[in-house]
Amino acid sequence: MCGIAGFFGSGAFPAENLRRDLAHRGPDGQGYWTSQTDSERAVHLVHTRLSILDLSPAGAQPMRDPVSGGVIAFNGEIFNYRTLRAGLGGEAAFRSSGDTEVLLRGLADRGPAFFAELDGMFAVLWHDPAQRRLVIARDPMGIKPLYYARTTNGGWLFASEVRAIVRSGLWQGGVNQQAVGEYLRLGNIPEPETIFTGIRAFPAGHWGEIRFEKPESLRTESFWPIERIMAEPPPRDAAAWHAEVWRETMHEHLESDVSTGVFLSAGLDSTAILEAMTPEARSRVTAFTLAGELTSTDEGALAALTAANLGVSHHIVRPSPHEAITWVREGLGAMDQPTSDGVNTYVISRASRSANFTVALGGAGADELHGAYGYAQSLPKLASLMRAAGPLSGLLRRGGVFACQRMRGTIPAERLNLLLAEAPVLWRMTQERRRYFTPTQIRALWPEGAHLTAPWQAPTDLPEDYDRLDPFNAVTLAELKGYLRNMLLRDADWATMANQQELRVPFLGRKYVECALRLPPSLRRPSALSAKPLIAAGLSPANRELIKRPKTGFNLAYGQMLLGPFRENLHSAAQTLREQVGINLDAEDTLKRLAQTQSAADAFRVWSLLALGTYLQRHAPGATIATRA
Repeated sequence: MCGIAGFFGSGAFPAENLRRDLAHRGPDGQGYWTSQTDSERAVHLVHTRLSILDLSPAGAQPMRDPVSGGVIAFNGEIFNYRTLRAGLGGEAAFRSSGDTEVLLRGLADRGPAFFAELDGMFAVLWHDPAQRRLVIARDPMGIKPLYYARTTNGGWLFASEVRAIVRSGLWQGGVNQQAVGEYLRLGNIPEPETIFTGIRAFPAGHWGEIRFEKPESLRTESFWPIERIMAEPPPRDAAAWHAEVWRETMHEHLESDVSTGVFLSAGLDSTAILEAMTPEARSRVTAFTLAGELTSTDEGALAALTAANLGVSHHIVRPSPHEAITWVREGLGAMDQPTSDGVNTYVISRASRSANFTVALGGAGADELHGAYGYAQSLPKLASLMRAAGPLSGLLRRGGVFACQRMRGTIPAERLNLLLAEAPVLWRMTQERRRYFTPTQIRALWPEGAHLTAPWQAPTDLPEDYDRLDPFNAVTLAELKGYLRNMLLRDADWATMANQQELRVPFLGRKYVECALRLPPSLRRPSALSAKPLIAAGLSPANRELIKRPKTGFNLAYGQMLLGPFRENLHSAAQTLREQVGINLDAEDTLKRLAQTQSAADAFRVWSLLALGTYLQRHAPGATIATRA
């Protein structure tokens, strides 16, 4: 796990700038390499290392293959690297014991086709001298980030973080107006756009190349054919197959040469991670739970029972209010892009890192894959109802909106109207269900941005036959390629890397995701006994009883913070939003209304504005808004 950056082009390359700005991602070492093979153009690679596998100098990067001459800078982990190593000549053929050399050798032998064999989380920059090209790739789920931009001197710049590109001295641009509009809609900025013009996310599940003879072109190609994967039937005993794949996935995700922990809540997913380990593996990990006054729920006692049932060492951190507030402030400063929700993960990571966990395992992705959110079933039913209504759907919509307005008010009615307007397209309905601010609210905040309320744009890697998928799978993919990728995974990366910690998400291992997507939805749908019956089936009886309660999650008490220690921060953020973007947030009036309503949902949305304003203060001071990306 680390930070990487790369440049393809001519002219000076600010290696020191990039190493400085990525140093927090890799405190254990830094490396730089340049090709110098062409008088006009060259490849430059930068790496900052967080040592996880093979802690010796043999695992340092950028790494060069002595046979092919290829050089790699790689961020992430390849969890099936031992299996791949065996197919590439075995232990005797390698100088190091980690996964980087396996990846480098595989690419030298098989080219970009090797990406399809990887089960891991990764962002890769590989200089291939034989083909005179720079090859770029990113894992199928988008767990590891990779951003790119055209530079002021006509080259290509890649980096693990947006901020590194901004500070490199090779990019010029402004705040992306369209991205601000998307942020108000969703609390995040959907890929491929970023908060800055001209900086884009490299597509997940793709590899790309820039060739020396055609330096102006970046060609990309998918290596994860999701349509074919979902079309493959599962083995006859699908439940047993699922259990086997889950155990194998967990075994591979425990490969580490440093201390390993599990983020343990009082819920199903993190419990299932511990349950899938062998007793020997459990003896080598520590479960960690964060609790305290600024959390919306205290899961410490229940998590302790879970750990005790499995004989796992358990560590509860209860920060003082002063510590918690300090960590929240640090989290706001560590954001790579503005986000409404990432400080949660930062605080958990910060607390666990204080307990010396370099690697942590978390349950991200389980809810999305298994449809644990209630609307994984309610949205398909609503879409089916609107489709069946045919010519009467407009009347049904108006009647529902009218009734909602009478019972709940104008804004809830507007939200329902927006949702019904997207029926029966489940991709758009799922995004609408995730909406933060409505068009009416956006117009009140940002009159200049009212015209930016464009139709929802589906990602390019949705299956071609998306509209013909089982509705449950349609919502699953919408969540995986929307909320999960653009919010949860992106936040997990910057928040943990800011604490020099690697977060692994076994539910999003490629092998496990493919297994889940091939299973019939009838096996994955929530039942009367469990929101995720396949996962719950693997639990021991004691823990199965323990988790029979409504789903909870770790959330900070945003309203309490806004009305207390972050009151002045909101005023400051509001001023920045007004001056740099044109968003008119009346901080004092907003706080008065929050104090009256005590609405957690409203506090969450106000916090998203504080996060946006604080981000612009810290990372784009004085930047002007640009109307074109």
